[in-house]
Amino acid sequence: MLSVKNLRLKYPGTKTKIFDGLNIEIQDKQKVLLLGPSGSGKSTLLNVLSGITPDLIDLPMKYDALEVRKDCGVIFQNPDSQFCMPKVYEELAFILENRNINRNEMDYLIHEALQKVGLQVDKDQKINQLSGGMKQKLAIAGTLLQQSDTLFLDEPTAMLDDDATKQLWELLRILWQDQTVLIVEHKVEHIWQYVDRVILMNENGEIIHDGTPVEILSQYEDILTSYGVWHPNAWRNAPSSSVRPNPKVKHHLQLEDVVTKRAKKTLYHLSSLTIQSGEWVVLTGNNGTGKTTLLESMMQMTPYDGHMYYNNQTLSTIKQVARHLYLVYQNPELQFIQNSVYDELFIHYAHQDRESAHNQTLKMLDLLQLTHVQNHHPFELSMGQKRRLSVATALSTNAEMILLDEPTFGLDSHNTFQLIELFQERVNAGQTIIMVTHDQNIISRYPTRHLHVDNGKLYEVG
Repeated sequence: MLSVKNLRLKYPGTKTKIFDGLNIEIQDKQKVLLLGPSGSGKSTLLNVLSGITPDLIDLPMKYDALEVRKDCGVIFQNPDSQFCMPKVYEELAFILENRNINRNEMDYLIHEALQKVGLQVDKDQKINQLSGGMKQKLAIAGTLLQQSDTLFLDEPTAMLDDDATKQLWELLRILWQDQTVLIVEHKVEHIWQYVDRVILMNENGEIIHDGTPVEILSQYEDILTSYGVWHPNAWRNAPSSSVRPNPKVKHHLQLEDVVTKRAKKTLYHLSSLTIQSGEWVVLTGNNGTGKTTLLESMMQMTPYDGHMYYNNQTLSTIKQVARHLYLVYQNPELQFIQNSVYDELFIHYAHQDRESAHNQTLKMLDLLQLTHVQNHHPFELSMGQKRRLSVATALSTNAEMILLDEPTFGLDSHNTFQLIELFQERVNAGQTIIMVTHDQNIISRYPTRHLHVDNGKLYEVG
């Protein structure tokens, strides 16, 4: 059983508590879905019940009683937080070594785990060369090898495409029959009807409702919607498509005979592609096909063969492209260069107009609901807050093209819809958005163009 009574917890340097008198109890073999708005403490609660806090993450906390499972499997929201070794096979072998598995059995068990999650890699594959989705599959494979009786799943499929998400939830549902499972997840359509309980938290870290999926959806759908919690009917409240770009704004990015590569491996050959002002382009494809690599190549950060031009001027250096393009990384922590949320945005506005920078910064903080954490270090934020801040850094620049790598993963519905409205406003003003996404609802509703990678080729859909 997992339980905590009268939990009080806060982050150092903050005035308000994340939890103030929280009580929760989860029976053995229960499957529990934990829902709540971004910043409500869902991931922090998983860390407490798994023993990570305070054993590994030292936070000021008090409680009357605490029962945790330290011998458990945890899938973190950011898969890079998961790994201890530099190579895929070494990472999985390390897990088996800790279980005292015979060396002769390891290769078979590793191969079986990788097959189950659909990750095909060489024995010497380095983890830092994997895409975000491939890293997430590796994290799940490692958790499968642990064979723990308790699982903590924090957005385990956030970076996976729709097919991989469906397949992995089907696999997890087969494997979790005799396990206790606590899940934080935004893509709930794959698991809603398979969990025993849904626990709903508010923005103050308080449990406000606890019941079966049927009870929660039938009785509290309006509350789920008001908190921005994803539920099976959430997209009914999405903004309508309203892309009407300004014809007076003119710029274009041109790629000719471009071959994208990851390390020494050729991913695909692109004969010709032109992206114009006022376009919203989505880039889709299975995990590991090179979508992120293409964005990094556009930024002149990753080597490629071929030619790229911006407004007919040859691109070859990061300094050249940085005048026109801005990349938002899949991992938001790679974005941050300042010691506070406020400074992270202020530095961009001050570069454009120092006199208006303060007011512009406050306006953006308010727009993306980050005002209350403006003095926090960016690394202290929840993943959803980090994601909003990373996108805000792009929106606070004067870049003509914004490149977004999975900008909505980990966000609640309110913030996802808010960003969609902002993206549409920017496109209508003539800005160009190039977005990698696996979200089928976004893909089917908003973009002006859809590019898809498959079998080493990039082609246009529709």
